[in-house]
Amino acid sequence: MRIPAAIKNKFKNMKYRHKLTLLLVTASLVPMILLVWYSHDRMSSLLREKEMEDMSSILEQTGEGIDSQIEVFSSLLNYLTYSPDIEDLISEKNMDNYYAYKKYTEVADPLLSVPKSYHDAITQIQLFANSIKVRHEYTLVPLSEVDKEWWYDKLADDVFVQWVVDSKKPEIAAVRRIYEGKAQTAVLCVTLDYNKIFQPFENIISTESGGMILDKDGNVIFQKEIEGYVSEGAVSDEERMVSRNMLENGQKDYAYVKRENTTCGWSFYLYKQQSAVDSSVSGILVSEIPLIVACVAIILILGLSFSRIFTKKIEELTANMNRVNQGSREVTVDSDSGDEIGLLVRSFRSMMDEINRLIHEVYENKIALKEFELKALTAQINPHFLYNSLSVINWMAIRSNQKEISRVTLSLSMFYRTALSKGQDMVTVDNCIQNIKAYLDIQLVMHDNDFQVIWDIDPEVKGDIVPKLLLQPVVENALEHGLDMKEEGEKILKLFFVKDGEDVLLAVEDNGPGMEQEEADKLVTYQASGYGLKNVNDRMQLLYGEKYGIRVLSKITQGTRVEMRIPREKADEKTIAAGEFSAKKYLQDSETADGKNREGGGKSE
Repeated sequence: MRIPAAIKNKFKNMKYRHKLTLLLVTASLVPMILLVWYSHDRMSSLLREKEMEDMSSILEQTGEGIDSQIEVFSSLLNYLTYSPDIEDLISEKNMDNYYAYKKYTEVADPLLSVPKSYHDAITQIQLFANSIKVRHEYTLVPLSEVDKEWWYDKLADDVFVQWVVDSKKPEIAAVRRIYEGKAQTAVLCVTLDYNKIFQPFENIISTESGGMILDKDGNVIFQKEIEGYVSEGAVSDEERMVSRNMLENGQKDYAYVKRENTTCGWSFYLYKQQSAVDSSVSGILVSEIPLIVACVAIILILGLSFSRIFTKKIEELTANMNRVNQGSREVTVDSDSGDEIGLLVRSFRSMMDEINRLIHEVYENKIALKEFELKALTAQINPHFLYNSLSVINWMAIRSNQKEISRVTLSLSMFYRTALSKGQDMVTVDNCIQNIKAYLDIQLVMHDNDFQVIWDIDPEVKGDIVPKLLLQPVVENALEHGLDMKEEGEKILKLFFVKDGEDVLLAVEDNGPGMEQEEADKLVTYQASGYGLKNVNDRMQLLYGEKYGIRVLSKITQGTRVEMRIPREKADEKTIAAGEFSAKKYLQDSETADGKNREGGGKSE
């Protein structure tokens, strides 16, 4: 993962003591967090396992109770099926009405009615047989009417006890077919109370849990959803199937246990939302928070204390160095420790003693000589001698009626005035424009006006400051390597001084032969013999940082464009005064030239 530059710079500029504190705290917190995470995860797993074991135990106990009821009713059906009285009743073919009625009331009714008194879950017991010609109350029914019962269509061709559930009625039927040979002669059915059979299972379902029972075909025969999820009466078959699929497909939002009943093939599910299972785990985490906070506070306090102890001498040394940087040569920090910091303090002290000795020996003894040499050098490069010489040349050109020489002389004078700019390193954009105009005036004369100059100047940037003589090498390159190399067509040089957001854009563009972009990119890294683009680029980056510099764009036969962006900054009074001085002197020289011209003209007449 890549660290963002802003964070990296912030950490880089942070105090060493804060860095050390951060590292100490991080080094302590990481193992503590891992330990807490592992302990919490392990305890959470144990609690979840315990919760699932409790659910499984409850479901097992409840399932055993329901299983025992199912076994009882299955045994009752088997008992009735093989009862001699029931077998006689089924096998009798031609009973008269009196004998049949006596048989029904004295034998069948007690046999089929008495179990209800022992089992309140039984709603009725019915025998459907071919031997029964007329329905007797609700217990004895002709076999021809069995297909009208709700459970008959759901029966399989089997002699064993079959369990059929209708959750909408709701009823449960335990049914057994009776065959003589391959022909069905009777059907015995025990109808049970749905709610009483499943009441034990419903009782173990709490507000945070839900339950579901599926038959052997996977159909939902009982379901009670988690409270607040969906009301029981609104559960449709589709919704029940969805709930079943969520459990069987391992839905992560639910935790469940399952139990199978082998007698009737029912599957019991008891489930809870995972959030309910995790609530106990969350309680443990909450109880751990005060201990975690206390540990973090202790780590922070120790980290701050240790970092302060370790960096105390470094901070004293840094403060002493800052005072030295401001001009003081006194060393106040000292250390007698044998570690790297003590060695660094003693080395600094030794270095300052040596510097003080050298300053006393070299600087103080020779400072007077340097001042005299500087004054002599200043006198040698005094621009007044140059300006006066150019003025004499200009006057002599006017006397000889050499207007072209006069114009070149004035341009040269303007060029040096704007270039020297009273010793200022930074000049206004307006001063830079005047300097380039003077330089180009001279170049136009030297080139017999064979190129055209186009200016794009934004008045708003004229008062901004730029480094002195920034564009002159670029313009010189554009003429020498651009326009001078163009053999056909019009030669055009374009100069731009415009605002570009928070920057001033200076650009020089020619329509010369151009070059490949790869070659153009190398121009700012190539060290020329003179003051080339690399020097200009290095100068800009020293002044404004690596964000700024020269950008060269070029295409074969389409020319070259050199762009420079400089952050906008208004000129101070001293820089403005230097520019105004150059312009004023240029105007004075121009007026003098015009006067001399008129004076010379008068004499000729």
